Amino acid sequence: MKNSQVQVINKAFDIIEQLATSESGLSLSDITEQTGYPKSTVHRLLATLIPRHYIEKDESDSVYYLGLKFVEIASLYLNKIDLTTEAAPIMHTLATRFNATSYLGVLENNEVRYLEKIEKFNSLRLYTSIGKREPVYCTALGKVLLASLPKEECARIGESLVFEKRTPNTKMSYDELLLDIDFARQNGFALDNGEHTFGSSCVAVPIRDYTGNVIAAISLSGPGLIQENKVETLFKELQASATSLSERIGYKAL
Repeated sequence: MKNSQVQVINKAFDIIEQLATSESGLSLSDITEQTGYPKSTVHRLLATLIPRHYIEKDESDSVYYLGLKFVEIASLYLNKIDLTTEAAPIMHTLATRFNATSYLGVLENNEVRYLEKIEKFNSLRLYTSIGKREPVYCTALGKVLLASLPKEECARIGESLVFEKRTPNTKMSYDELLLDIDFARQNGFALDNGEHTFGSSCVAVPIRDYTGNVIAAISLSGPGLIQENKVETLFKELQASATSLSERIGYKAL
């Protein structure tokens, strides 16, 4: 490919990226000013991209926007992404770093369903398998997923739960659970301090998709996990991993 052709492609991408960051669209003069390219060059590139629907023009005010072709391409790409496949290496790193078990779960029918589990050696084996469902009220994954819901929906689920005492630490009412949910909303992570499995603790953070919505959560579990590691350290590592995974499935932090 000739150097001049590469330059044309780069200029087209520069125009596209300028339009991508504009919520209200850009005029020809705006694009010319922001890219520094001659108006004739910008006009020629726009005229090439519009028929292929990469860029659209509002004829009423001569403003340009990104076209629906990008939505089509993004949808095709996102449909090919498998969350579990993307999460596995990240979870493996976490599990190895803290000698713990890492889980990936989603909210399904008012329960947590485990999509993936990466286990490292520890003295207390956690008998939760891939595909298994667990209550939301005694798991960190469940709490952080509930915290991501609108308050009305969260309350509807919470008030419909049947609480079963798994350990001496299990929360036994929605009022008790709500304290942990509010904590998760305020701090970005949820805790399970021996509420699901006695002697084991867990920290969980949410995973977001390209829309910014929470679609899953990732956690670290193990005996004495919170006691041996500062919660802030666990949260920092988990949050960095969750952000990395979220970005791999299209999320873009503001």
